[in-house]
Amino acid sequence: MLTQLGDAPVAGVSMASVTLLRLDAGGGLAPGNKKFKLAGNLSAARRGGIKRLVSFGGAWSNHLHALAAVGAEQGFATVGIVRGEDNGAEPATLVDARRWGMQIVRVSRAEYRRRHDADYLADLQKRYAPCLVIPEGGANAEGARGCMAIAELIRTAAPAARHILVPVGTATTLAGLVAGLGSDCEVTGVAALKGATDLEQRAQRLLGTTAGADRARWRILHDYHCGGFARVNSGLREFMLAFEAAHEVALDPVYTGKLLYAIHQRLQSGEFDADLPLLAVHTGGLQGRRGFSWLQD
Repeated sequence: MLTQLGDAPVAGVSMASVTLLRLDAGGGLAPGNKKFKLAGNLSAARRGGIKRLVSFGGAWSNHLHALAAVGAEQGFATVGIVRGEDNGAEPATLVDARRWGMQIVRVSRAEYRRRHDADYLADLQKRYAPCLVIPEGGANAEGARGCMAIAELIRTAAPAARHILVPVGTATTLAGLVAGLGSDCEVTGVAALKGATDLEQRAQRLLGTTAGADRARWRILHDYHCGGFARVNSGLREFMLAFEAAHEVALDPVYTGKLLYAIHQRLQSGEFDADLPLLAVHTGGLQGRRGFSWLQD
């Protein structure tokens, strides 16, 4: 689904040159980019006859929320390794995940930091065998290849699009878009994390797992994290409230809110030409809005 932003200004700036690819409107229990990242992993599990999926995330993780939802829909048992001890009332994300059958395993932050350690992953493989352990955020080769389907959506729904923008967490979705679009396109990522200077390296590694030589040009902007992952500053907050009032499209503060804030700021400064058509990918994650009291109706 495409949404062309109208002429209604946001904080004095027209965003009429921006079209949204609405992955958030994709339907199902887990709309957004996460189901694309999971598609290849679930296919790999099926090929191996594996019925249990294990992955990692925080208490408000879009990835774990989607994994639990898709697992329930497709008949997989799921296990979520959740960062941080249980401190009382469970957030809505984990309530949903439990309702869909996910086993929630709370671990200390120290243990969670071992999520990339080979010995730790081997222990998890034994503990939940037979299982497929999926990296945090679905950030692996299967995830990147799954996101190439988003590029195909763009080619079909917006064949004239040449300047595509996407929020970046693990760089998996960006890598899939770069691999799936041709050299006549440019993909700009907006980092949601502060100080994530290795994102370009992550993207390059993931691109190395995808086929094809005709790839889009790409870059990542690092100046719009608004304080860090899942952090919100006054500028982002004011922008989101104004944007939603003007365009009646809900955003999440972690990813797509920062993406559109970056576009707004660059249009305001003249770094983006107001007449240049831009396609911004709304990656979903709206379930996480429940963690921000100022976004509640």
